[in-house]
Amino acid sequence: MTTTMHLAAEPPAASPTGVLRVEGVRKVFDTKRGRHEALKSIDLTIVDGEFLTILGPSGCGKTTLLRILAGFEDPTTGDVLLDDAVITDVPPNKRPMAMVFQSYALFPHLTVFENIAYGLRIAKVPKEEIAERVDVVLSIMDLVGLADRLPTQLSGGQQQRVALARSVVIRPRVLLFDEPLSNLDARLRDQMRSELRRIQRQLGITSVYVTHDQTEAMAMSDRIVVMSEGRIEQVGTPTEVYRSPATLFVADFIGKANVLNATSRSRSTAGLTVHVLGVELEVPDPGGLDEDFVLVLRPEDVELQRFPSPNDHSVRTVEGRVEAAGWVRAVEYLGAATQLTTELLDGTLIESVHHHSAHEDPTELPGEGDGVLAVLHGHALRAVQPLQP
Repeated sequence: MTTTMHLAAEPPAASPTGVLRVEGVRKVFDTKRGRHEALKSIDLTIVDGEFLTILGPSGCGKTTLLRILAGFEDPTTGDVLLDDAVITDVPPNKRPMAMVFQSYALFPHLTVFENIAYGLRIAKVPKEEIAERVDVVLSIMDLVGLADRLPTQLSGGQQQRVALARSVVIRPRVLLFDEPLSNLDARLRDQMRSELRRIQRQLGITSVYVTHDQTEAMAMSDRIVVMSEGRIEQVGTPTEVYRSPATLFVADFIGKANVLNATSRSRSTAGLTVHVLGVELEVPDPGGLDEDFVLVLRPEDVELQRFPSPNDHSVRTVEGRVEAAGWVRAVEYLGAATQLTTELLDGTLIESVHHHSAHEDPTELPGEGDGVLAVLHGHALRAVQPLQP
């Protein structure tokens, strides 16, 4: 459930080139076990009008960063800037922002209209303007006809939209979300994430969204900030963080990834030549890698071919791909796809995913114990930094 807190009723006029920036922000908490560094020198630029998601597991520092943006937490060091003006010491109620929390906190004795209008009335906006602005957001939020209802007469999704409307109606410069969909059931969560994205695009409000849900982040974001243990691991579009992960943590946290040990042989303008599975292969060179790295490969990029006699096959490279034989050890039918686990001759386990279409028969895929040839294309392999100690 989602709580809405109004942080400022009337923000200054928005600059078309304005951005929200975090510069060298570090946060240290004193705990019974000693000092805990929740954020480790964070630098981040949020582009005006974008939907940016901060993604990571529990305890990674994403909510702490959001609270610093809102003004609820002070950074130990570093600054927050809005439109090039430092707002680090500006209190929450003076920042042109609104935050949507996990619980709705709608006033149960007030109607939908009165809940939405609450922040405007606190700001002493004229009654005629209040009515006009509330009518506009009722239409945007698909709440027309519900203005006179009490919160208890609404569905969970409708209450969530009222909470969002109460934030939007004050016309914030920046909209902040702290896992607003985490308490909804799966079907409603899917529906509401589409609604939130539609509304954000329609309004053009710069939005920062915190979640631990990879699917939410991939579906909603212009860019994703992946965090781990107080650090930013990677910032990029959903396609970039999925197809070109910068670290093993990103590859493993977003989706699934096969991990292969490898060593570097040489670099050229064409790519990085590596030694993997006993053979040499050219893969894309991300640049900036230390000598210690691993290769990752998404399961959907593994091609399996039936191969009756794996013991008669040696690993080889053919036209930019590795062909390695083995046996299928596990098959999981997932409806839209089948996931297979293959053990190669050297004991390496490779996961692959085959997506089905209506004209295919899933039973024609290799089964447990069948011999197969796993084809790994060099262009799909990504060299990444291993997990930090």
